Amino acid sequence: MAKGTKPGSKPEAQEEVVEAAPKKSKKKLIIIVVALVLLLAVGAVAALLLLKPAHPTGTENTDAAGKTETTETPTEPAKFIDLGTFTTNLSPEEGDRFIQVSISLKISRAELETMVTTSAPEVKHRVNMLLQSKLPSELATAEGKNRLAAQIKVQIQYVLGLRKTAPLIGTAQMDAPADPKVKGGLDEVLFTSFIIQ
Repeated sequence: MAKGTKPGSKPEAQEEVVEAAPKKSKKKLIIIVVALVLLLAVGAVAALLLLKPAHPTGTENTDAAGKTETTETPTEPAKFIDLGTFTTNLSPEEGDRFIQVSISLKISRAELETMVTTSAPEVKHRVNMLLQSKLPSELATAEGKNRLAAQIKVQIQYVLGLRKTAPLIGTAQMDAPADPKVKGGLDEVLFTSFIIQ
């Protein structure tokens, strides 16, 4: 009997045990290499996401008809223009009600600031007329307020010459259809105060 072998065991079985040990270490090595490759891939993806610019160079807008248009992101920082506070009666629904709202405009083109200032009487007239055409129930929800902001934006775009077609004012006023020829620059209409009594 060979030295180091158990009685009754075969030397061939011992050789298989010795050969099996290196296979396990190869499996461990492969698992470690795969784990490192996965870790590097996750790190690379994370680095790409963190180093990617925060704002894309262009944004896509989709209108109600499903048409997509790409607009360039402004290079100038946004400016805010205060239009003032508007106090007016609403259309009668259940008694007399009035609205008091403070409006600011967010613009991304500096030349619009002087255009808004020089056109202020017409802008304020159109906003007042639009507010007077609203029912209190139309403005009770966030959706109604958002619709009003969009309608005010369309009115101001028309006054500033950014939109060619004149929007309607009145109870039959619908949301303005998307006009592909509208020039940009007037980004948002913001309500800094909104009271209905």
